[in-house]
Amino acid sequence: MSVIGVPEPRGSRRFHVMTKLDETRWAVVQRRDTRYDGVFIYAVSTTGVACRPGCAARTPRRDHVEFFATLADAERAGYRACRRCRPDQGRVVDASLEAVTRLCRRLEQEGAVDVVAFAAEVGYSERHLRRRFAEVIGVPVAAYARSVRARRAREILPSSPAVTEAVYAAGFGSSRAFYEHGARSLGMAPQRYRGGADAEHIRYTTLVTPLGHVIVATTARGVCAVRLGDDEAALERELAEEFPRARRERDDAGLGPLASVLALAVRGEGEVASLPLDVQGTAFQVRVWETLRRVPRGATISYAELATLAGAPRAARAVGSACAANPVAVAIPCHRVVRGDGSLGGYRWGLDAKAALLRAEGATATA
Repeated sequence: MSVIGVPEPRGSRRFHVMTKLDETRWAVVQRRDTRYDGVFIYAVSTTGVACRPGCAARTPRRDHVEFFATLADAERAGYRACRRCRPDQGRVVDASLEAVTRLCRRLEQEGAVDVVAFAAEVGYSERHLRRRFAEVIGVPVAAYARSVRARRAREILPSSPAVTEAVYAAGFGSSRAFYEHGARSLGMAPQRYRGGADAEHIRYTTLVTPLGHVIVATTARGVCAVRLGDDEAALERELAEEFPRARRERDDAGLGPLASVLALAVRGEGEVASLPLDVQGTAFQVRVWETLRRVPRGATISYAELATLAGAPRAARAVGSACAANPVAVAIPCHRVVRGDGSLGGYRWGLDAKAALLRAEGATATA
């Protein structure tokens, strides 16, 4: 059955939001949203072509894409205009989208902006601009500004002689503001982050299930990785590649209870929505993941329904990408997302695993 509007489990969330204008743009490109044509340009390194966001060409790989404010910027970088979507020909631009994009760029350049003055500059009321910003970007202006400053702190801390210097260089007005807002996005203490996260302690264990091998890893704050696969050694290598500078420790005994919870969940006999998580994602991904954790065992939701619940009804394709980026299989139940016609769609860990999970949960739910 499909599910809409279920309550959220208490005490189960620990997501670190990394809001980036480029991630918002990438979501627009994935859904080929022509409303953004003229607001920005994306270029594909493998073809040398620059396109409008709504270009009907095949969607490229994310690591082959870079974004530009204008076609002229892309051409200066060596790209040529796409012959399919013709970004060199003028089109009407949604002025409110352009204003939001300009505000994002200003925030990224300056860290803080007088929104009242900026709204007057672009011809909108402050209230309208703030509302439109939240609709387009997915978070309020203030949250986006904090994220920009936190990102600067992440970039500056490793080479800064002191945390305090990095705090002010990143644009925080005080150490208190940084520790209230910016430090949380690091996922660890600032001093440890400045040292390269070498001391971050990650414990992990593996288990064998009907789906094959599962590896689960945790920090002191919650589950940071759950992966499915056929090869235990390959899963351990993947974990090492993902957290190369952390202190990784196998702890089968200490993580036994957690492994038991996951083993039951894989068999459709348990629920993991209350597990604390310590994962990172973009603002849009976080919204999708939080919504997914409210889908109960035994139910499914379509990509379109999930997009609507996540506040982006036109972003079903981007929802699929958020599911594919899920770092904690089963704990964030992206296997419960199916196509509108009831077919499985995709799954990062294989359609056989997705089908098996749904069969197990459905059988248990109706028992």
